[in-house]
Amino acid sequence: MRDFLLKNWEIIIAISALIISIFGGIITYLTFRTQRIHNIKMIKPILQIGQWDYENKTYIELRNDGLGPAMINNIYVKKSKKKKTKTCIYHWLPEKLPGEMNYKNYLTGHENFVIQANKSIALIEIPIDTSNNEQLEYREKIRKIISELKINISYSDLYGNKMTTLEKEFWVFKRKDHIN
Repeated sequence: MRDFLLKNWEIIIAISALIISIFGGIITYLTFRTQRIHNIKMIKPILQIGQWDYENKTYIELRNDGLGPAMINNIYVKKSKKKKTKTCIYHWLPEKLPGEMNYKNYLTGHENFVIQANKSIALIEIPIDTSNNEQLEYREKIRKIISELKINISYSDLYGNKMTTLEKEFWVFKRKDHIN
């Protein structure tokens, strides 16, 4: 055995170096793959729908609480009990509000737009004058309409990976304890 080692020591060292370099290549590949997965997860968008039902304001926003931009593919809003869909909350509400009541903000663009990380977009915002009885009555009608809606938002991350579709009912507007 000793003679074999002395005669073939160069071959043994070469084979050992080859095995070590292959092992090093595998470790490098796994490290880079893990780093890529980590980088993708680091800039993952996390969409949230904020629902605010105040006495003087009805407000729904779409927020990106993740670390990366959210590429909105499309938005569909439908009534819970019907199959008919529309592209925004605004299209379900009356076009004209009474008196001086108006829509402060609303989103009608429903596809192919971006929400940056830690930013939000108002889906609907309606200020209400609490000293005006007509607006208070209309606020209740708007709350009822919104409470029957359900929104579906499909979006993807920066790398084009499709995220889980965000589906939300506007349950806040179904409550009965907001009547003054």
